[in-house]
Amino acid sequence: MNEREFRMRLEIDVTVLEVWVEQGWLVPDIKEEGRQFRDVDLARGRLILDLSDRMGLNEPGVDLVMGLLDQLHGVRSTLRDLTDAVCRQNPDVQMRILSDLDRLERQKRR
Repeated sequence: MNEREFRMRLEIDVTVLEVWVEQGWLVPDIKEEGRQFRDVDLARGRLILDLSDRMGLNEPGVDLVMGLLDQLHGVRSTLRDLTDAVCRQNPDVQMRILSDLDRLERQKRR
């Protein structure tokens, strides 16, 4: 969606959007016709509004939450890649990995 539609759907003005982009909370695609936003940007925009307007977080607080969210998504992606790599291993390797994970989990509980 284009910038105008994005702002209308979130009911924000140009200044607010500029802050969000400058902070790196949104990274629109740059096309010949201007900045383009995806559905994920819309979801992030709604979260930013919830954090700032409804929950009262200031800009550094929103920055912290968005940074943590991005880190969480990065960790999930890495974990998905690791899981895929383990699944491509021989069954004996998979069993050793599962055994090690089980052993580590039992150690944590002690």
